[in-house]
Amino acid sequence: MAEGAYPASWYAATRDAAPDRPQLAGQTEADIAVVGGGFAGLHTARLLAQQGQRVVLVERHRIAWGASGRNGGFVGPGYAARSGLLIDKLGLDHSRRLYAQSQVGVEIVRQAIEAFGRPDILMGSRKLVASRTDQGADFADRTRRLAEQLGARFEPWSTAETREKLDTARYFQSIHDPTSFHIHPLNFALALAADIERLGGRLHEGTEATALDRKGDRWLLRTSQGAVIARHVVLAGSATLGQVHGRLSRAVLPVATYVAVTEKIGPDLGAAIRWSGAISDTRRAGDYYRVVDGDRLLWGGRITTDTSEPPRLREMMRGDIVSVYPQLRDIRIAYAWPGIMGYAPHKMPQIGEIEPGLWICSAFGGHGLAQTAAGADAVTAGILGDPSKARLFSPFGTDWAGGPIGRAAAQLVYWQLQASDWWDEKRQARNAERLRT
Repeated sequence: MAEGAYPASWYAATRDAAPDRPQLAGQTEADIAVVGGGFAGLHTARLLAQQGQRVVLVERHRIAWGASGRNGGFVGPGYAARSGLLIDKLGLDHSRRLYAQSQVGVEIVRQAIEAFGRPDILMGSRKLVASRTDQGADFADRTRRLAEQLGARFEPWSTAETREKLDTARYFQSIHDPTSFHIHPLNFALALAADIERLGGRLHEGTEATALDRKGDRWLLRTSQGAVIARHVVLAGSATLGQVHGRLSRAVLPVATYVAVTEKIGPDLGAAIRWSGAISDTRRAGDYYRVVDGDRLLWGGRITTDTSEPPRLREMMRGDIVSVYPQLRDIRIAYAWPGIMGYAPHKMPQIGEIEPGLWICSAFGGHGLAQTAAGADAVTAGILGDPSKARLFSPFGTDWAGGPIGRAAAQLVYWQLQASDWWDEKRQARNAERLRT
């Protein structure tokens, strides 16, 4: 496989050298076969290999070729589904345990970076989630109460505190999370892969899983040129799982988002963004960004079920940046790329044992990078005999995502959410204007 096989991105341009892993040829045996070389599969393979399990991982393209190697690089607790909604659905105790499992994922990532001796992978600490509308006088009390309910460490920041770090009138209050951080995701994935091999695991790139059959008390995983016989199979392919398990493939909705990295900006960037951590906003399809390489801005945003790349992607992303930071109107975009994430309709990961010895660890779009490690930890514990962590995710299921009809319905929902965001901000601006007159 060619050295330049990774899609063009700033991550690919700054990635570590990595060997080409051979395609699986012929039949082999393992304790666990893992399908998918993104973060969910890599963490699962590594955690199992650490426990002495014989692991074979197959990846259709290259390690972290998909969303795992192209995302915003955020690592923090929580899920795409909002915590308040989870409490309403599941109750406080269950929601608190789910949040604790996401915190486990954060620590797995942090400890792995430390174990690899790669501080360069860690690119900044802490996170701000900023609101584009005024959240009212009770914002601080509500935020502290939710943090206490979940066992979380996030805290409220006032509008003044937020704007001291982020020089934009677009933001009001924010939530500060001191436990979050951001990383170079592709280099982290490559480091995970190298560690799996050090532990005795086998990785095969250019190897598509094509079929799965039960053979007595084991599974036969067929690939394009070979097969793996294993006691357990973990399906971690998310939006690109493919034909190996049609029902699960149809339970994940492929959703596109976009990331851009600017050319080097100079001191103007430090004047606008006086913060080295990660930043996102509270809109339903909001922006997420961070400073990288000293004075470049990495900016992600937008959500659509149309997975084709827009023809004027760089101009579109530049416009999003300038709408928040008009003082950066002279920036130029050096890189821009799409990424396809896997979403479940319930906005939670799909984690658990779906048949004896057959596991899913998927649908991590929009959650951040820690949740893949949290899911891998739950699956690993289940394979080793403790199903309690995986059971935390059982209420969400693996229902059909709706195919083309589901994609159209999801797109309508996203448009409605974007319209709601727009209307909330317009109403905020009108109220502010009335107060000034």
